Amino acid sequence: MSPAIALFISLALILLLLRLKVPPGPTIFTGSVLLSLLTLSPAETPRLMLRAITDVQTLRLLAIVICALTMSRLMEQRGLLTRLADALEGIGPRLAIHVAPAAIGLMPLPGGAVVSAAAVKDLVRRLGLNPEQATFINFWFRHLCEFATPVYPGIIMAGVFLAVPLSFVLLHLAPIWILMLAFGSIVSMRILRSTTPNGRRASTTSSSHIITEIFRSAWPVMLVFVLVVAGLDAAPAFVITIAALILQQRMSRKEVENGLRYGFDPKLLFLLYSVMLYKIVVDSSGAAQSLFTEMQTMGMPTFVILTALPILIGASTGLSSAMVGISIPLLMPFIMTSEGVNGAAFLLAYGAGGLGYMLSPLHLCLVLSAEYFKARLAATYRYLLPPAVAILVCLIVLNIVVS
Repeated sequence: MSPAIALFISLALILLLLRLKVPPGPTIFTGSVLLSLLTLSPAETPRLMLRAITDVQTLRLLAIVICALTMSRLMEQRGLLTRLADALEGIGPRLAIHVAPAAIGLMPLPGGAVVSAAAVKDLVRRLGLNPEQATFINFWFRHLCEFATPVYPGIIMAGVFLAVPLSFVLLHLAPIWILMLAFGSIVSMRILRSTTPNGRRASTTSSSHIITEIFRSAWPVMLVFVLVVAGLDAAPAFVITIAALILQQRMSRKEVENGLRYGFDPKLLFLLYSVMLYKIVVDSSGAAQSLFTEMQTMGMPTFVILTALPILIGASTGLSSAMVGISIPLLMPFIMTSEGVNGAAFLLAYGAGGLGYMLSPLHLCLVLSAEYFKARLAATYRYLLPPAVAILVCLIVLNIVVS
């Protein structure tokens, strides 16, 4: 069977199982096994399963997410997250629930939506949001910075592939985060107007007190961010921060053990393993290259290829680095011209791919955020799809007008 067709079938199965309320871990694992059996020899499937367990990227990802969950649990036990929510509410809870995920999104962290979800947990309760609404706001605004800061792997890889400064990449991608902010705010404002806050009196504290409280309650998150930006890998950055948190708060052995149990959630570990297995199967099967070849053979218009290929690769991997690393090199004939980079083509390809991996059921931040708030992933798309479609239409129209 054609790897491209097999890729479509596996994605369709994943979406169907999610619709039937099968948990994400078993769903993605089933999709991975199906894709492997349809494209590779039967003997390859167990080999790839073993490879996914021992893969350095998988182990690094597990370490980072375990540490992130452990840290959030330790902060929660000591009331730091409640204090952070109290402090943020000083700027207004409706503003705070948008600002907190966006600020934490400055940190390039696999599954980082867990950290921002923990930070806004109390605000979610106070604003009366349901799990799907909370997941949308946390996830959407957490990813604004992914298109606006030079520390994310996808941005860096794009600059390397195109041989241009990161400032060029960020300038040409600015319409994406501007559109995300605009359309995301429209949806979130409609959500907030439809909810009934759990009554609290308005804050009368001073700005200096609010800032001080934010630093006192959120310093672990800030320390992780500083260490990562300084060049330290996220896993050791979390370990250092957790150690500092335990010492500073003088936590008991029982509290630490409770935090570790929370971090080593078997369902979550299996979900992470399944996501990495799917990525490895996509790479090994050559499904992405096959998809590009078939699109060219069908004579599709350039803007369709620039849109469809990155979306499908993004959706089938759930990773920005995989989307950029696979689709941008394949699309180089359309993005690079004799005069240099075609900015409109690059914007459409990166924007479409970005939406593809953001909305992918394999995207860690999405599934982890939904898991944290106990949201139904299928129901969350009710809020995610309208702004995503609006952004994609705007990018396509812009490409057609400029080209």
